[in-house]
Amino acid sequence: MRRFDPTEVMPMEMVICLELTVKIEGDRTNVDEIFVAVGEAMKKASGAMARSVIEGYQERIVEVLCGPSGRVAKKGLGSHEVKREEGCRCPGRRFHRAGYWSDLRQLRGPECVAEFHPAMVQCLRCGKRLTPILEALKLEPYQGRSDVLLRVVTESVAETSYRRGSDQMEVHGEVPVPKSTAHRWVAEVQLPVQEGRGLPILGGDGTGFKRQPGERGEVRLMLEIGENGELHPLGVWAGATWEEISHEVRDRLAGQVPMFISDGERGLEHWLGELAGEQGRCHWHFSRDAGFALWQDGVSLEERKRITGRLGRLVAIEVPEESIEVVSEEQKEDIRHRMKSAEAELDRLERDFTTKGHQKAATYVANAKERLFGHLRLWLRTGIVCPRTTSIIENLIRELVRRLKKIGWNWSDAGAERMGRIVMIRRYDPEAWEDYWRERMKLQGRCQIELTNCQTRRVA
Repeated sequence: MRRFDPTEVMPMEMVICLELTVKIEGDRTNVDEIFVAVGEAMKKASGAMARSVIEGYQERIVEVLCGPSGRVAKKGLGSHEVKREEGCRCPGRRFHRAGYWSDLRQLRGPECVAEFHPAMVQCLRCGKRLTPILEALKLEPYQGRSDVLLRVVTESVAETSYRRGSDQMEVHGEVPVPKSTAHRWVAEVQLPVQEGRGLPILGGDGTGFKRQPGERGEVRLMLEIGENGELHPLGVWAGATWEEISHEVRDRLAGQVPMFISDGERGLEHWLGELAGEQGRCHWHFSRDAGFALWQDGVSLEERKRITGRLGRLVAIEVPEESIEVVSEEQKEDIRHRMKSAEAELDRLERDFTTKGHQKAATYVANAKERLFGHLRLWLRTGIVCPRTTSIIENLIRELVRRLKKIGWNWSDAGAERMGRIVMIRRYDPEAWEDYWRERMKLQGRCQIELTNCQTRRVA
């Protein structure tokens, strides 16, 4: 270790020497045995290296605090309250060594566990004893794991489950974490609110989950969709109404979005639809829900199939694959004509349902028809291509609930909301995920380790 001059603020530098003994039985081995042996040795070496770095850093801090350095060198270290006077800051910045903890302090990282005896110093002004390494390492008094390990656990759990995530970490040679511990750790992860990115399409959906204490809960998702299929989650809610969600989403958006698409749920359309210039109704849900309304009206299965097939063909007007700039006016006019013809046919079907006494089906068609061609009107006006169905949203919400069921069960609303946010951001917003952990871990490149020498010496 380079000699520290207490009158200067200098970067710290250490050299750690590791000596490994390699034995090859009978002068014969293969490449797999070599890599397995190296892996096992590195597990042990990484813990020893981490301990050496922490102990070297600790010694440097104690030297600074107990030496003649001024306040500039000691900035950020040794701040404390006067002994036995809570809330009163001590102005003293001179200390002397006060020994070490009798117990080992254990810190867990993703690859190893480091154990060391924390050093103590005593204030010469008020007599209070401090453990400065805890403050320097940004550790809570009883914190035993690093945020690097917390990230590994959270990502493993978000992809599988608490139990399988813990097992998976052990298989990959990482520090094993019990299921109950992983659950407690992940509960600490509070991801920030997601702001809108200005994507043109807004979508949402909700579905049920098993909530504490054995009741059915509702988890709801809102997201932005780009023309190229880009997905940006705006939030996950549990135990919140669509009205409450709409107020939060409004604050996260830069302004009114061009298009909102949904499966036709009334609360969703009513409260979230007002945030968009156009509303779209999922064509797959339209045909399916129309069939359900006909069933409620007592229509036979054969007749229901005929009518829902007819409805599916009426709304099946596709946007051209070409960019709108190269689509001719004749093609655009043909789309407008087909759209008007389909709307007129839907009007006739509504009247026919009313005449036959199919009141539920008539009401359903009347409520849905104005939103069935919003994607076409939007494309003709702006060139923005919007999906005709909510399949992309359905798949996403199904993925979310499936992962919630895998990870655990009997969620509280707060727990389901928190885990839902973790799963969605981890999977669909990697940039926000990286930003959160970079900020949480305060990664600034202040500690760098470089391999400077590796020599082999035969001893036999």
